[in-house]
Amino acid sequence: MRVPARLDVMGGIADYSGANVCEATLGLGILVAVQPQQDALVRIRTLPVSRQGLPVETRIPLAWLGSRTRRHGLDEVRRLFHGNPLAAWAAYAGGSLGVLLQEESVRLRGGFHILLLSAVPMNAGIASSAAVEIGTLCALDACLGLGVGAARIARLGQMAENRVVGAPCGIMDQIAIASGRQGQLLHILCRPGAVSGTVSVPEGTGFIGINSMVRHSVAAAPYGDVRIGAFMGRQILNDLRAKKGLPSVKHLTELAATELPLQRLPEQMPGGDFLKRYQSHGDPATKIRPDVVYRIRGPVRHAVMENERVLRFIGALRAAAAGDEAGCVAAGLEMYGAHASYRDECRLSVPEVDFIVEAVRRRGVKRGLFGAKITGGGAGGTVAVFGRRDALRRLVPEIVAEYERRIGIRPEVFQGTSPGALEFGAWRYAPRAGGWSWRRA
Repeated sequence: MRVPARLDVMGGIADYSGANVCEATLGLGILVAVQPQQDALVRIRTLPVSRQGLPVETRIPLAWLGSRTRRHGLDEVRRLFHGNPLAAWAAYAGGSLGVLLQEESVRLRGGFHILLLSAVPMNAGIASSAAVEIGTLCALDACLGLGVGAARIARLGQMAENRVVGAPCGIMDQIAIASGRQGQLLHILCRPGAVSGTVSVPEGTGFIGINSMVRHSVAAAPYGDVRIGAFMGRQILNDLRAKKGLPSVKHLTELAATELPLQRLPEQMPGGDFLKRYQSHGDPATKIRPDVVYRIRGPVRHAVMENERVLRFIGALRAAAAGDEAGCVAAGLEMYGAHASYRDECRLSVPEVDFIVEAVRRRGVKRGLFGAKITGGGAGGTVAVFGRRDALRRLVPEIVAEYERRIGIRPEVFQGTSPGALEFGAWRYAPRAGGWSWRRA
């Protein structure tokens, strides 16, 4: 099974608030192979891409993940990986298997070999963790003949990330990797998570990623604290709506910007004060810490405004694809607006990322670069850049060299596009007349 990394073009952290998002697949990806075994062990192994790396393997008794004779809850599966430093790295693949066994009521007589070969760097903000989860689930689904389907596989991947890995991600990464299309952007409505369609990239233009090399993690506090602030804000808004006889909202993005009573939302609030008044923020993926002061107004405003920016962005790209030359410029402005909101409303940007965005802005539309923004969970990672293909080829090396001179680190550039898991399909190595060969599963 081969799955791609994803480039978050628009939407990012608004996914857990039910936003529209717009995602691309990148040219680099992960290969996942699974092989059934007679014994009751799950062996998860990685192979190095370079000669310097060493293979890594961990072994887990199948009964610890869920089997015919014994079944653990996902909390216990999480403790299995997090309680053993030698096995923690395998939580993405092993946790995905555990979720599949338990949520789909699968019973196995034997274990598996799971082999991972990845060209996707970790902590770069291009969904390396979701790629492992979706690749593992798709390979297992094909091997076992379950026919689970892309939408359910994406949901199981998110469950593995939330409940086993312990990262409070939304659903967009898993859907983008499972259902992404080569050469197109995927429009996803994360309410709760479904593909709304594809968006054509205007002729002669493209998207690339520039990795700031500042390590990013959705399991880290900055991302989680912004998510908590958004859910706290939703609870406060629903309390205000109830007093006016209005129905509650499940997702912040059900509201338009004009419906937000921002003056009634606190700028920030200690977690302990919130819990005393509201008891819960209603988010099972995160836990409020009483001693932490959470920003509320900014994360709420970002979610609602980002949802509207994404819709304007999609409209602008479609206009550009239909021949409106101003469409690319308008789409780029929405990307700059998204970045400013990450930085100012959520405080999830970093100086290195701001440097790349401003380097793109300085070169600007006249030189063929339309827009740039931080991606995914922020706090480092990759910048998405939109421009004419000839301008990207000419100017991105310029930006890379400038970044290296000023920051002292050479950034990576992520280019190209490739099929999502569903489009690529699973392949099986099986006997045929005269030997063994690969065929579609």
